[in-house]
Amino acid sequence: MIVERHHSALIVASAITVASFVGATAYTQAHLAQLDVLSANLETNAIPSIEYMSRTAVRLTRLNDLLDEMTAAGAQRTTAAQTARNEVDAVSADVDRYLALPPLPGEQPLWDNLRTDIGQALPLVRATVNEASALAFAVPADRSKTERTHDALDDALGAVLATMDFDVRRSQTMARDIRIVRVRTLRAITGLDAIATAIAAIGLFVAYRASSRHDQLVRVHDALMTERMTELDRFAGRMAHDVLSPLGTVAMALGLLEPGCDERGKHYVARSREAVQRVRELVEGLLRFARAGARPDPTASCSLDAVFTRLVADCSEPAENAGITLTIAPPPHVELPCAVGVITSVLENLVRNAIKYMGSGSVRRVTVHAIVRDAMARIEVADTGPGVAPELQGRIFEPFVRGPETGTEGAGLGLATVKRLVERHGGKVGVDSRPGEGSLFWVELPVRTLQ
Repeated sequence: MIVERHHSALIVASAITVASFVGATAYTQAHLAQLDVLSANLETNAIPSIEYMSRTAVRLTRLNDLLDEMTAAGAQRTTAAQTARNEVDAVSADVDRYLALPPLPGEQPLWDNLRTDIGQALPLVRATVNEASALAFAVPADRSKTERTHDALDDALGAVLATMDFDVRRSQTMARDIRIVRVRTLRAITGLDAIATAIAAIGLFVAYRASSRHDQLVRVHDALMTERMTELDRFAGRMAHDVLSPLGTVAMALGLLEPGCDERGKHYVARSREAVQRVRELVEGLLRFARAGARPDPTASCSLDAVFTRLVADCSEPAENAGITLTIAPPPHVELPCAVGVITSVLENLVRNAIKYMGSGSVRRVTVHAIVRDAMARIEVADTGPGVAPELQGRIFEPFVRGPETGTEGAGLGLATVKRLVERHGGKVGVDSRPGEGSLFWVELPVRTLQ
């Protein structure tokens, strides 16, 4: 539960921190999108509208002046007429470009007026230009028609100026909106960043407190477990010594009692000896398990060659008696930071276990080999026995853990002793097994020197 709370605090703090920054980013992006819309309308609509209308207004004013030049008799009439035609075409083109833009909100009525007034003025100008071009230089133009054309141009100019004024005011409004949104966005970004930073700081503080509390509880727990294990080791050692002493006396008494017993008595004496032997093995296992927790000698060192030599000498006969082929490959020439008796005891325990639990399979083989990789010596003991059940593999190195149907005697302390010895010397142990396909027990120890 401690670890779960510790992890929950870290997860909640991280989630809150990420959510705060994501929220600030989303808010900022929303306001930036609003700025983009306003800027796009200003750039692609309002400003081009002002540009087209301002040019149209200038050209309409120029047309009024050209009409006066065409009314008077003289050689300038032809030039004025040609210039007026060009201005009319330019006005028509600018108005068409303006009307091709999307209307701004509230601009449609102005469009209608502009379209009507321009539609009336330009035909009158064209007609006046054509009439003026047909007259002789010395004949003045009809002033009544020219006045009507002036009036139509004035109306068109008024519509253009009204439209341009509307576009200017809309541009000013959009520019003001852009400035307001920008200021608000900057303030919001600053505020949200401050809030997100504060939330992150609070989350980190909560996570730090939870982590510190977790580490403190772990240290207290480790110290308590170390103290209890030390007490258990001492207790196991005292109990083993106190129990073994009377067992020797009982065994000696049974030996003295046996010659004077009949067959029935001898049978009970034999059963008593077997019981005494089982108790002795259990107690000796407890004693070895307790001693395995002792601090190792930091100056101890042994050659892996010497260990394998002892292994061949001690385990060949038991394997042969059990009908098992024992293959021990030549090891690498390395030294391990432990006494020769320690690593010999570890490997003999694994090999004897493989022999003991071989079962009745047709292929009966135990293989031992070692490799060196990344400054670690890995020693593997593989067998062709029945294997280890999956639910047992994670607990098989714990004290008093045995298979449900081993069919052999034992206290379940051998592999626990192996694990304690190896871990006390900075190593690791493990098992890889599939039921029905055998087992592979491995030991990894640091290499001291390469010879």
